[in-house]
Amino acid sequence: MEKTGRLLLIGGNEDKTGGMEILRAVSAEGGGAAGRIEVITTASSEPEKVWGAYERAFREIGVGYAAPMHIRTRAEAEAPEFLERIAESTAVFFTGGDQLRITSILGATPVLEALRHHYFVEKRLVAGTSAGAAALTSTIIYDGESPEALRKGAVMMTGGLALVSNTVVDTHFMTRGRMGRLIQVVASNPSLVGIGLGEDTGALFTSGGRFRVIGNGLVIVADGSSIGFTNVFDVEHMETFSVEDVRVHVLSSGAGYDLETRTFHPPPPREPAVRTSDEIPSETQ
Repeated sequence: MEKTGRLLLIGGNEDKTGGMEILRAVSAEGGGAAGRIEVITTASSEPEKVWGAYERAFREIGVGYAAPMHIRTRAEAEAPEFLERIAESTAVFFTGGDQLRITSILGATPVLEALRHHYFVEKRLVAGTSAGAAALTSTIIYDGESPEALRKGAVMMTGGLALVSNTVVDTHFMTRGRMGRLIQVVASNPSLVGIGLGEDTGALFTSGGRFRVIGNGLVIVADGSSIGFTNVFDVEHMETFSVEDVRVHVLSSGAGYDLETRTFHPPPPREPAVRTSDEIPSETQ
């Protein structure tokens, strides 16, 4: 898989007032205090409000430069100002909202080409949270209620910005019970790897197709390459279907996964806890 920049996909609802581990990772991977972070708010219908929360958080953790790019229309996605800012940035961060706003407004525009150059050629950081993460993969889920997700056609999919290929991401994963959505996607197209991102949790790709988990929650990986029987193609719209041997991996902080080889990488061993003399039980006679 070709060498790329760094990609941080975040499950949404990341901490913006406490330790802010995820946003600190955005800063660190994006150049630290000397970095220039451009925050694209296209997914949101309230971009100024969304930017306000990130402005406070990035200022608190010592980011030297962070500024909003309120790209609301396809015409604005051609503005030379935005192209120049992406070219000068060390990191581009997509906020949450609606992933279809991102793909429909930015698809096939100069801003998207500038973003792809930033990531694939300059090898710099792109990060996204919630809808901003979902839009960055090759396939996106844009609709489908979780209780009906294992009925054929209940999950709506389309193409994403494709910074990472053969992948689909679902966010707010455990909180909103979205396992069924991910299974339907990989059952319909086993070439895809499904990644379910928990809240305040990120999948950090350091180059190409391998990522490790950071943050406080879990990442679920659904791999359809070992599927045997399936009748998803045979049943009628909104009927239930059967599928055999979807592989599922559960990743906590530090664990990783390689999309190219479809292999799980365990987290590093924990250091043994150091106990004080007060915590060591005394011997009894």
